[in-house]
Amino acid sequence: MKRIERLTAIVAYLQSRRYTSIEDLQDKFEVSERTLYRDLRSLETAGTPIAFEKDRGYYIVGGHFLPPMTFTLEEAKSFIFVEQLARKYIDPETFERFSSALLKIKHKLKESQLESWEQLEEKVGVYIGKEESARFMPLAEQACTHRHVLRMQYRDIMGRPSERKIEPIGITFYSQTWHVIAWCQLRKAYRDFSLARVEDLQPTSEIFGEGHLSLAEYIQQLQASESD
Repeated sequence: MKRIERLTAIVAYLQSRRYTSIEDLQDKFEVSERTLYRDLRSLETAGTPIAFEKDRGYYIVGGHFLPPMTFTLEEAKSFIFVEQLARKYIDPETFERFSSALLKIKHKLKESQLESWEQLEEKVGVYIGKEESARFMPLAEQACTHRHVLRMQYRDIMGRPSERKIEPIGITFYSQTWHVIAWCQLRKAYRDFSLARVEDLQPTSEIFGEGHLSLAEYIQQLQASESD
């Protein structure tokens, strides 16, 4: 990636997050810490309102408007593949919001780009069975975001029913279905619940604390135990 492209991408990355550490930027752009500090100084000199908060990271100063980035044709066309997967694997409410955002992207395309978009759009599709687990996605997402305890009617892989109260820490996708990773109050441990086997899911008024593992930490522990 050329430096001018990286500078533009850094601004876009900072805009997409509340706080960004220098380590996050290193992982994203695969350059040295020294190079990133030089890039950040260059952006500040050019007038980009970048600020830093200790123990949190860099951010774009609130209230300052930065014009949206334009898309290259190849960047724009990549959304077509995402759209087809989203159509199958996310719930209708979330997909409607995604489609609305996608229309805003299409409105930014030039006429020649739009023609190429539409030609590819006709040639990409996902034609396999409807994913049933997506129907509980909005509730699971809201519970993860706001730390709400959920009451759940669940059938395990053997078909045995149980009622659980769970404290969800994240949502992940594998084996053709969505899963909620949560602290199970019944088992007093973290558990992986396939949303395809959830029969009912209801929010409660209970709020759980912040002491849980993050989703990334849970997966790291799982991978470590599997490699032992």
